[in-house]
Amino acid sequence: MANSTGKNLLDQRRKGQAFLDELRQFHQSRGSPFKKIPIVGGKELDLNALYIRVVSLGGFAKVSDKNQWAELGEEFNFPRSCSNAAFALRQYYLRYLEKYEKVHHFGEDDEEAQPGNPKASLPVGAIPSSYNYQQHVVSDYLRQSYGLSTDFIQPCDYNKLVLSLLSALPNEVDFAVNVCTLLSNESKHAMQLDKDPKLVTLLLAHAGVFDDSLGSFSGVFGTDWKETTTRDFVRFWKEVVEDAEVRELIWDKSSSAQDGTFREEHWQSLFHPPRNPGTGDMEAQRVLQIAVILRNLSFEEANVKLLAANRTCLRFLLLCAHCNLISLRQLGLDTLGNVAAEVGPASARHRCLWLEFVSTTDQSEENLSL
Repeated sequence: MANSTGKNLLDQRRKGQAFLDELRQFHQSRGSPFKKIPIVGGKELDLNALYIRVVSLGGFAKVSDKNQWAELGEEFNFPRSCSNAAFALRQYYLRYLEKYEKVHHFGEDDEEAQPGNPKASLPVGAIPSSYNYQQHVVSDYLRQSYGLSTDFIQPCDYNKLVLSLLSALPNEVDFAVNVCTLLSNESKHAMQLDKDPKLVTLLLAHAGVFDDSLGSFSGVFGTDWKETTTRDFVRFWKEVVEDAEVRELIWDKSSSAQDGTFREEHWQSLFHPPRNPGTGDMEAQRVLQIAVILRNLSFEEANVKLLAANRTCLRFLLLCAHCNLISLRQLGLDTLGNVAAEVGPASARHRCLWLEFVSTTDQSEENLSL
């Protein structure tokens, strides 16, 4: 029993301290910070207990209307010499807890009404012009009090970029790719891919190289994307990569299901004009943009290991290195040279293609070091 009582006291103290930390942070954000706990009857006032009791009675307004502050003073066992305990409780609650109650318990907007300019009240049935998101926020103190988890996954710096790429909306995707291009060129604050490795996989999916182990990317960004934007990246890779064995890298071999349109034989280009890799070739421009991003990121030591361990990224780079577009080919060679030292034994199939390419390319010795 003694151990149980001691544990309960320790738990109450921990919750009380968590509440005080939350309360101090709340007042600090409102520009009304406090350091000292108010003294009533010769001892510190338990603001946590006072808040819980007043809220259980309906809040500050109801307790004041029913004039229950004297009853609350008796519950706190203040000495009889403290004749103004009820008045002190009411004033201290008004100073420290009343605004906190409105925001965290009743979900009201945390807006101060300026003197002489009271906050306008809405008529019954009216729709407010702003939405109170604060009503959905549960403080750490309340989570601990009700046994809820406080262990959350904090959104990373690139969360919005990932969501834009996942949306598959053309404007969102263009914006995300442009932002990644700018960030990859930033020298002071380089992109750290380890904060969200999905970013590389999604960028590659928008270049027609899919990793279906994380989802049906080939269906969403392949078939659906082609119907919506008339961009066919699979056809692009088939046209610019002549080696049949290398062309197999377009598809993810770990995926059990592939779209039937992806399995069609490579059509002959005898009666088809050659691809014009100019600014009007939307597929080539997007692939070049993503290749530039990966090349820039490969100069950062923190990103090299992640790029080298990404099988989908190696497939993309090998496709670039074997294509007949000179600029894309050079980008692929440069990036492969930067990540070569970190390629692991799991990529043995890619290394065979790599070595085969080295033996048939005159300039490979200058760009790759195995």
